[in-house]
Formats: sequence, C-alpha cells, structure tokens
Amino acid sequence: MATLSVPASVVARIAAELKSDLRPALEGQEARVYLANGHVVKVYGPHEQHLPLLEARNLARAGLGGWVCGLLDGDRLNGYAALILKRFPGRPFAPERFGSRALAGLAGFLLGLHRLPEPGVSDGAEALRRIAQFKESLADLPPVLEALERLEDEVEVTAGVRNRFTHKDLWAGNVLISDAGRVLVVDWSRAGPGDPARDLAILTTGSLSLLNWDGCLKALKRIVRYYPEPQEVWRRLSFWIPLTFIHDLHWFKTKQPDGLGEALADKLPRLRASLNSFPPSPW
Repeated sequence: MATLSVPASVVARIAAELKSDLRPALEGQEARVYLANGHVVKVYGPHEQHLPLLEARNLARAGLGGWVCGLLDGDRLNGYAALILKRFPGRPFAPERFGSRALAGLAGFLLGLHRLPEPGVSDGAEALRRIAQFKESLADLPPVLEALERLEDEVEVTAGVRNRFTHKDLWAGNVLISDAGRVLVVDWSRAGPGDPARDLAILTTGSLSLLNWDGCLKALKRIVRYYPEPQEVWRRLSFWIPLTFIHDLHWFKTKQPDGLGEALADKLPRLRASLNSFPPSPW
C-alpha cells in the first residue's frame, strides 16, 4: 500500500468520531496508520474507498474478524475512509522476538489460512509474467538474468496447484510479534487466491531471511512439515523463493533505486543460496 498524506481535517474528524486523540503509529511504515485509545486506525485515500470493507472481509475470511471494530466511510471523512481495528501489543518481525512460541503460532495460523479453498488452478502463467517483467526491469544485471533463465525452465512446477486463500504480503512489517510470543498477521488488502508456497516464499524473503540462512531454512521446514504433501510445497518453494528475491530487487529498481546497491549486496547472496543450495525435500 502506497504512503498517503492524510489532511489534518480528516485526522480531526476521525479523532472526533473515536473521542480520542490520534497519533502516528511508531511501528507503522506509513503516514496512514494511527493509534487511538487502544485502536489502530488505517486511513485510505479517495481512490481507495473500497479497501476498508475489502480488508475487513479478508480479515473475517482469515478468522481474524474479531479484530475489526468498525469502518468510517467517505461521507463522514470528506472522501477518505478508515478501518478501525483493535490494537495488538506487538511489533514487526525481528529475530530476537521470533522464538519457539512465535514460530508455532505463525505455523498454525498459516496452515489454517492455506487450507481455505479458493476457485481456480494455477497454470504457471503468473510466474511467466513475472519472469518477463523482471527480465525487462533488471536487464542490466547479468547474474539476475541468468537466474531468471534458469527459473523459466522450471516454471512448470507452479502449474496445476489449486488456489488457496493467501495473504500475499508477509514481509516483516506485517508479521507482528508480542513480547509474550503471540503473532498477528496484519494488512490484508492484497489477500486473495494463490499458491500457499508463494505466500511462504514471501514470508521467507521478507521475514525469515532476517535470521541467518540456516535458521531461516530450519524455521521454514517446521512450518511446511504440517502441510498436506509437504514435499510438493517444498519443491515449489525452491522456485518461488529465488523468484521472490528477484521481485525484491525489481521493487528497489523501480520504486527506490537509491537503495538498489544495498539491496543487491544483501539479496544476491541469498538469491544464489536459494538457487544453488536449497536443500532437497526432507520428507
């Protein structure tokens, strides 16, 4: 979700509705997220008025509907809209907070989420579209192009997978962990049908990779082992994880080019490891 500059008049209207002062969420990455008297308020721009209801429905689908406290529509907020949630006492994923209790909680939640059926079966077209897009945007990076050529030859592994309900944005800022090891996954505006292995790949590159590589793989194995046909999920992960590392580089190249050099230094070794040293299925 892009950053949004919320007019002071809109913030004041929300504060009046909640009878509470609003302050920017220190743990949030966007100016659109506020804290208010035990609540989190997410504000959406005039072109996004459909998103609060969509996110609330996705939260309910994921079994998290109890976190939704209400919605404020555009008529009450001069064209803006807001989703009001209970505040969770957690902070974004970090290695020092990711103990055994958090791992067990996250694994159980994702397993339940990825059991929810959605219509459709993958035919590999999405993966091919992404590969073509990345070949164009990262054409000046030979190691990445070489990796994309290799993945293009392996794209059939993604075909024939029945869709399940997926979050699609499991980076560290959306995986909150409390001091007691409780976990809450937030920001459901992109959720929808997909391959659970791709969801787990995003979790790997965006969250678990903050651990060392061995710790990352160990945590991933503990999550995947409970899935139906874990060996098939693991096989697809060997495709989706390197492609998702490449997606991260594409994001920096197109959205934040000043950070591309640092991203290459961090992610190219992980990309190579996921291509060349990804262990075979342990099941």
